[in-house]
Amino acid sequence: MIKTTRSFLVKIIIFTVIIFGITAALFSTLFKNYTLGSYPYLILLIATVTTIGHLLIIRASEKNAMKFTTAFMASVTFKLMAYLFFMLIYLVIDHSQVISFVLTFMSLYVAFTIFEVIQVLNFIKKYSKISL
Repeated sequence: MIKTTRSFLVKIIIFTVIIFGITAALFSTLFKNYTLGSYPYLILLIATVTTIGHLLIIRASEKNAMKFTTAFMASVTFKLMAYLFFMLIYLVIDHSQVISFVLTFMSLYVAFTIFEVIQVLNFIKKYSKISL
């Protein structure tokens, strides 16, 4: 597990830096009028929650292949609830840029979800006893 955990942490850090660079470039050029001051925090929040969810899935699947499905569903539910809670709190506090915030948040969510699914599938293929 240590090898897979380290590998995932390195990959998500690299992915997060790339996403941060892309969003910084987009907000400083094409979407200058829609710049969010909170987008670095959005990236950090989504990367952190994705990392926690992924590590829980990996840890559960190593103990018992039957727990993988339960851990995966629990991870997805936890992430969606955390994101919904964060979005509601943010939009109550600052509702001046609702469309920009929601579009940025959803774009980051989709990017990190695709990244995580690819990583989980790679883990299953290489290390797990779970059959696809």
